[in-house]
Amino acid sequence: MSPRELGCFNRPWNQFEFSDFLAGTKAAGYALAGFMRQQGEATLDVGSPPGRAAEVKAQVEAAGLAPSTLLAGMLLGRPLDEAAAHFRQVIGLAAEAGCRFVLTCGTNNEDHRQSYIDIVRATADDAAEKGVMLTLKPHGGISATSRELAAIHDEIGHANFGIYYDPGNVHYYTGESAAGDVKLLGNRAVAMCIKDNAGGRHGDVAIEPGTGEVDFEAVLGTLFENGFSGPCLVECLGGATLDEVNASAKRTLDFLTRHLAD
Repeated sequence: MSPRELGCFNRPWNQFEFSDFLAGTKAAGYALAGFMRQQGEATLDVGSPPGRAAEVKAQVEAAGLAPSTLLAGMLLGRPLDEAAAHFRQVIGLAAEAGCRFVLTCGTNNEDHRQSYIDIVRATADDAAEKGVMLTLKPHGGISATSRELAAIHDEIGHANFGIYYDPGNVHYYTGESAAGDVKLLGNRAVAMCIKDNAGGRHGDVAIEPGTGEVDFEAVLGTLFENGFSGPCLVECLGGATLDEVNASAKRTLDFLTRHLAD
């Protein structure tokens, strides 16, 4: 793995400015930027003002980074035409912002499992045409572990849908070890969230990767054995102040490049 394949989500910098996130990510040595929430608001969603996606792309590129991933929600349980139209808007925003991936979290409501599958199936071709891959991460519920992830991946059965593996969430939501869980994922992973966890099920994920229970070397080793070559974006870091978060970002990059090289 090379530094050009590594990035950060803005989650650790949520309480600061978007510009602080970009500056801290670049200064630490990362190359990619992913978008979740900034100061409690979605970086991009269908309610964003016109031109916001292009503005985000310009800011990221001006900082010397490349846009990578947009976290997005779905209108699960709604009529498919309505839900698919909404998600196509999200995909369009991701493409306009220069993102290669739209990241989804599934649902904890088993009754909405089929709705999730139907929306992905209805929009995967549109996303492919825009150069955006649809992805699902471990997040409890229908995507708690690799068993559920593999089942949904195979049921959707589309080349433009993949798994955005998150080992910290496997620990957090289930208490299972990601080092064992990831062995059931096969070659379905296309990207990865770098997130640790301390305290087992419902523990603490707001910590610096490499200081908790996740065996990143084992997890990435298994992914590499199965042909994984996608980007890895840091989702959580340690620290409370801006300086502390920035320092944690740098230590995490050092940890990844020193111990987890392919």
